[in-house]
Amino acid sequence: MCFAYAVIGFMKNLILKLKKYSEILLYSIIKAERSKGEPYMDIEYYRNFIAIVEAGSISAAAKQIAIAQPALSNQLKVLQKRFGTQLLHVRRGGHSIELTDAGCILYNKAKYICSVENSALKEIVNCQAGFSGTLRISLSPSMSINFIKNFLSDFYREFPHINYELYEVPIDEQTQQLLEGKPEIGIANAPLKQSKRFETLFSRKERLVALFHKDSPYLKNDKPNILLDDLEDIPLCLSRGCSELFFSVCSDSHIFPQVMSINTTKLSAIAWAEKNTGVAIVPAPAVELFPANLVRKEIKDERLFLEMTLSIVKGRELSQVAQTFINYYMQNK
Repeated sequence: MCFAYAVIGFMKNLILKLKKYSEILLYSIIKAERSKGEPYMDIEYYRNFIAIVEAGSISAAAKQIAIAQPALSNQLKVLQKRFGTQLLHVRRGGHSIELTDAGCILYNKAKYICSVENSALKEIVNCQAGFSGTLRISLSPSMSINFIKNFLSDFYREFPHINYELYEVPIDEQTQQLLEGKPEIGIANAPLKQSKRFETLFSRKERLVALFHKDSPYLKNDKPNILLDDLEDIPLCLSRGCSELFFSVCSDSHIFPQVMSINTTKLSAIAWAEKNTGVAIVPAPAVELFPANLVRKEIKDERLFLEMTLSIVKGRELSQVAQTFINYYMQNK
């Protein structure tokens, strides 16, 4: 048994030594080949071969790409040695060339190889500059549709090579997702929970408005505003994002609203008003447009506004794509 273990140990050491010696031998061969004066062949050899073919002669190509003719001729020799065949014939006088069948194959493949490298280089440069990649944003559900229509579509037209992952979740989930690193940016209709762990880059107050169907029996006048008291006996449809605030203000004012529905999204609440079933209570910036059959009235109460925020996790480095988006947003908000 001891003898067997000794043999196994000897064989392991022998294999390791042979592997080491083979690596040394391979390095020596490569070094010897390079010492013969054979240049290392990189993608420029393919580019220069394309130049020779398209210029029609070695001398013309040498002038176009600003390389000495002997050096270009030497590159051609390296290529022919690498592929083990003649790639082109130089006609008498040296002023024109004729591709062999092998040369035609290499010309087409070289063009493909170079185009792939150019494409990769462009994509990498765009990615590093923030012009391509994936933008990951967490959004309050009540904000997502308008955010896409009124802002993200314009950003897409400016940066068409960026892809998107949008997480439409309530604010508690937004907080958790951002801390876990799924999205990089959070856009919410209120400050995020655990606020000390976030940096708010932008905030905007959005007043709550009442949306009436133009033929609603509850639409009493043409005034642009309405009092909170006037909503007490009207069937209301709220978006969930503003429901907590609305109930709190009503309670403080000893008003008991008739809420017929609480909806996850703002659009769902508006759909009730569009069908003249109820009056929608939703947050909205002053510039937001609504369907033509709805009448917008601001609720006259300074307590009834939400704070829309754009936030990131403190101390966490942003991707170039996220930074590009933030720069664009701050300039066009």
